[in-house]
Amino acid sequence: MRIKIYLIIIYSLLIINTVTAAASTITVDSSGNENYTSIQQAVNNSVDGDTIFVSKGVYVENVDVDKKLAIISKSGNPEDTIVQALSPGDHIFHVTANNVTIKGFSLINSSSGSGIYLDSVQYSTIANNYLQANGIGIYLWNAAKDNILINNTALDNIWSGIRLSPDDSELASNNTLINNTMVNNKYNFEIYTGYENASMQNNIDTTNTVNGKPIYYLVNVSNVTLNSASNAGAIYCINCQNMSIKDQFLQNNSQSIALFNTNDSRFDSNILSNNAVGILLFNSDNNTGLNNIVVNNIIGIGIVKSTDNYLSNNVANSNIVGLDVHESTNTELNNNTANFNKDNGITLSSSIQNKVNGNIANHNGGGIKLFNCSNSLLNNNIANSNEYAGIDLGSSKDNILTDNIANSNKKYGFELAGSDNNTLRDNIGNSDMDHLPDDSPNRTSKNETKDQGIENKS
Repeated sequence: MRIKIYLIIIYSLLIINTVTAAASTITVDSSGNENYTSIQQAVNNSVDGDTIFVSKGVYVENVDVDKKLAIISKSGNPEDTIVQALSPGDHIFHVTANNVTIKGFSLINSSSGSGIYLDSVQYSTIANNYLQANGIGIYLWNAAKDNILINNTALDNIWSGIRLSPDDSELASNNTLINNTMVNNKYNFEIYTGYENASMQNNIDTTNTVNGKPIYYLVNVSNVTLNSASNAGAIYCINCQNMSIKDQFLQNNSQSIALFNTNDSRFDSNILSNNAVGILLFNSDNNTGLNNIVVNNIIGIGIVKSTDNYLSNNVANSNIVGLDVHESTNTELNNNTANFNKDNGITLSSSIQNKVNGNIANHNGGGIKLFNCSNSLLNNNIANSNEYAGIDLGSSKDNILTDNIANSNKKYGFELAGSDNNTLRDNIGNSDMDHLPDDSPNRTSKNETKDQGIENKS
């Protein structure tokens, strides 16, 4: 009996010591006045539940946080507690544990990494930090869920101020952003959209700003109009219906107008510049875009995995690609202008039953490009003076081209490499440069479509 009592006492003392250790406080001071002179030393010698207070100073290091910790500047002032990347190619704080708090730091010079990188973690709080001259200020990667970002400033970062990159699951959602400021980053606010089924259900209110203008992140709403009085910095519509977005001037975002699973909406007379994508429609149907101007973006207007969308009288000049339609059906592109784009003025890929009518695509890398497309109509378009081809069908079939003009293109007026069963009627091109591959069953000296009696004007 006495031995049993002793064992109980010893076990109880072990529990008490464990609880005490889990709730301990650790102080870091770069001057050597505390036990640890680096944040990483303190992390390595901590246990879950510890709080690490960091005295003011400059710390040159990259910190891996793999425990449930609170790492807080002692002064609460980011201006006097600075963490500078020792390795500019690595993240300053790489967080791989849940329930981490990072508060009150300036995080600088991770030029190829992030100031704070939340690596598939949950329930973390990132607050009152200043992030400058990093690749990305704060990066929520993969299945990062239920995290809170509040009162952070992301300034002059090389790529994004704040980036969310949800994976193809329902886990990467429900992050909350409050009162974060993004200024003068290449793309201030970014949500990576590489996964079709990624959840976009985040809580992002208009206290978050890009270049002093509020972010509108609208989820499950209908019948909302955002006009010039909204003064938006970026607009996201997630699972919305009957939205109207007009008269906005938006720039320096990953996507400045983004529609995800949003239908029956309209975007009209907006000006978008210096974005990765000016306007993006993803899994969104029956929307209309009129009279928008998109310049100096990577992609001016992008439509992905969407149906029955209509773009008319838009200007998409001086982008990498002006108008880009991918894996979509029944898209209508009417009377748009896409000039001086580095790659193609208009690109359609892996899409069917589209109508491309009355567009102008001059002085681009390529004018109008269809790749792996079928059952589409190209009518009355002008594609002149492009570096490659005016109208280029690659691996496409069963399309109809009528009354198009493709003159003075450096390689070909019309290029049909690897394409079959397309109908060309009454098109005008620099016929001495027209090209059908030599092994094509439709090859004739007059650029006719054999057995159909169709001949192009030279």
